[in-house]
Amino acid sequence: MQKPTITNIKQSGVLGEHFFSRDTLRFFGQTMSSFKTDWHNKDQGIIRVYAPMRDHTGQRMGTTERFIDINTFMEVTA
Repeated sequence: MQKPTITNIKQSGVLGEHFFSRDTLRFFGQTMSSFKTDWHNKDQGIIRVYAPMRDHTGQRMGTTERFIDINTFMEVTA
């Protein structure tokens, strides 16, 4: 099982139309390339999508994190 790229996830629309919008990313100090994927549970096909959030000075202030079941392309809670 191959984990999807951030572009695949964006195109699927599983996280909603505004999650990867330019305005949302700018507000949280993120870019598409700041997002990464890791296996949360490879047996169940659940990936973790995450990126650091930065304030207007560039200081890290948290992490955006979502879990996605790649079998159904539905967001799940961990």
